[in-house]
Order: sequence, then structure tokens, then C-alpha cells
Amino acid sequence: MDKQESRMPFAWRSRVAGAAAVAALLAGGGAGAAAWASQPASPEHHPAQSTAVPDAAVVQRLADIEDIRQVKARYFRYLDSKQWSKLAALFTAHPTIDVGAKYDSGKELAEKTAALLGEAPTAHQGFLPEIQVHGNRATAVWAMEDYVSFPPGSSYRNGFHGYGEYHDTYKRINGHWYIDSTVLSRFRVDTVPNWTPSTAPKK
Repeated sequence: MDKQESRMPFAWRSRVAGAAAVAALLAGGGAGAAAWASQPASPEHHPAQSTAVPDAAVVQRLADIEDIRQVKARYFRYLDSKQWSKLAALFTAHPTIDVGAKYDSGKELAEKTAALLGEAPTAHQGFLPEIQVHGNRATAVWAMEDYVSFPPGSSYRNGFHGYGEYHDTYKRINGHWYIDSTVLSRFRVDTVPNWTPSTAPKK
């Protein structure tokens, strides 16, 4: 065995120990985990402790949070890309929806938003989520910003640029997360001209 091969086990153990330190911090988040992570990674210091895994409940909670982030991200994307049937499918069967107008279902939200906006361009963003998971239910607060245009011939002669936050609840059904309620509170709305690609300034 040459020198490079002889160094591989120690390098491997060091990498495992580093990953284990991160896992321990995720699982415990306390001084004990931090102290463990600061210890040397060589086997003579920890002859029987080469790996550590975070608690299963912690892993599940982090996975649930990420799944919920994905659901909300699709909500914004489907709005702007006009994928109305996919937008409707993000909701439970009997959700609470209040986004300036109230709707009784994801389907009603999708159909009436489609009629209102047509193919006019919009831009919706959600960020800084505060997500709390409680078993098969979850809550979240999202900061939001949107830029909405209305199509030619609309009764809305101007678009708007809005700021605010969503207060959402989510429900896990058959292993998948759905939006069970969403309430939008706007802090500020600025009037802007309607815009369509055909009227965009030429470069």
C-alpha cells in the first residue's frame, strides 16, 4: 500500500466526522453538539464515535418544510405562467381563500383569475417564509410582492405593484402537502400602467 492509499481512511473518517458534526448541530442545536463538533476528528479521540445522524423527527420536519416551500413556489409560478388547472390542484377540497376577493375552491380561484388577467403578464414573488409544522398540518407567513397588468379592454385601466404578506395553512393528504387556506394582506399598492408584450419599448 503506497502513502496515498494509507491516507485515504483518515481522510474518509474526517469527512464523515465533519458531516456528523453538521447533523449533530441540526439535531441538537445546543452547546453539547457544538462542543462535539469542535473536537478533533481523528479516531484516537473518538474511537467508537465515527458517525452521527439527526433525529428522525428533525429530518421529517425539514423535509416537510421544503415540500411546503415547493408548493408555494408552484403557486406563484402557475399564476404567472397561466397554468390554471395546476394552480387549482394545489388546494384542498374546501379551502379558505381570500386574496382581495374570496373564493370557495382552487378551481374557482383559477377560473376567475384567468378571466380577469387573460394573457396579461404578471410577476408574483414570495420570500422569507416562516413555516411551522404540526404533524399533518402546517402554518406559514410569506412576504410577497407582485406586479399585475390587465389585458386590453379590461375595466381596470391601470395595473398595480403590491407589497404585503400571505398567511397560509397547509394540510398533508396521502403524503402530499396542499394549501388549506391562504389570506393575503397588502401593505402598499402603487398604480402602474398596464403593459403587454406588444406595447413593450423597442430596443
